[in-house]
Amino acid sequence: MKTPSTDFFYLFILGIFTIFPCEAVSDGKLKWYKGNTHTHTTRCNHADTSPEDVTKWYHDHGYHFLVLSEHNVFIDPKKVAMPTNARKDFILIPGEEITGQKHIHTTAMNIEKFIPFQYKNRYNHQHEIIQSHVHETKKAGGHAILNHPNFQNALGAKDILPVEDLYLFELYNAHPTVKNFGGQGQVSTEDLWDSLLTAGKTVYGVSSDDAHTFKKLSKKDSNPGRGWVMVQSASLTPDSITHAMTHGQFYSSNGVILKDVSHNLKSYSIIIDETATLKQLEAKNLHGHIIPKKNVVPGFQIQFIGLSGGSLKIEKNIIETRFPIVDQVYVRAKITYTRILENGSGEAFYAWTQPQFCDQRKNDH
Repeated sequence: MKTPSTDFFYLFILGIFTIFPCEAVSDGKLKWYKGNTHTHTTRCNHADTSPEDVTKWYHDHGYHFLVLSEHNVFIDPKKVAMPTNARKDFILIPGEEITGQKHIHTTAMNIEKFIPFQYKNRYNHQHEIIQSHVHETKKAGGHAILNHPNFQNALGAKDILPVEDLYLFELYNAHPTVKNFGGQGQVSTEDLWDSLLTAGKTVYGVSSDDAHTFKKLSKKDSNPGRGWVMVQSASLTPDSITHAMTHGQFYSSNGVILKDVSHNLKSYSIIIDETATLKQLEAKNLHGHIIPKKNVVPGFQIQFIGLSGGSLKIEKNIIETRFPIVDQVYVRAKITYTRILENGSGEAFYAWTQPQFCDQRKNDH
């Protein structure tokens, strides 16, 4: 497996990076595949469903790939029975959640073997723990996704910046105990992301379930189907999906579906799939970000964001827009759909697209 390089093919892909409706067709063309990189089973002793039934849930709900990321347990996909009459466009990608000191967890994605973590008291600093996870993952043939940095106030930008070969982190983790939107002196994971991007780090934001509870649906439980990635790839294989993600060829969501995204050094364009989004939000397991009554703006909003998290452009009640890129370091987009609840407050759902780099990082891929 390769780390991000200057390979011409991927430079071309990022130059056009156009999103098509999500139909998994194995014809060599770039297609969109829906997946979850973080979920749990009875193997961790605090989830309620077997690897086989967890696999069946994601298969039956239209996903194309799944990582069974158990705490310090490697689940070999070859030993997990697939659902009866399984679709050809569904795969398991081997993985493990390396669970270390100081509440620092990392998904080792597309690994070839179990990664032990027996390093108690070996590291004094958070960045050393993350770096060890990244190195061990690389040795096992995979790539690392730093999980839920806001869990237990575990990590800040200073802890992540020194880490080498880390290209993915969880921007959104749907577990109810994870403070994605900050609070009580803690910055949001979006603010954390912009701090990293502004400081020059090449890192992409992942959305995941971190599901533990499949048999009971409630806001207080970590249910499936609440966070996912849409990955653009030429084929549905573990290597192709992983390579695409480490090169930023995906967007993340907890409810909003996009019809088209395209960006290059000159412009950044978004088209929302309104019908698919509203259909997606009919799912009873979805719960959005609660917005106070005084701040509720119902409908769709597209925001382009740049250096230090600065807002470059906001457009409301539209489903399509284009942003001309002039004199920017990076540009990313956040797409919001807000609906009004019975009590008058709002419930917001999002899609987050990956940054278009306009500095030296534009040559990273």
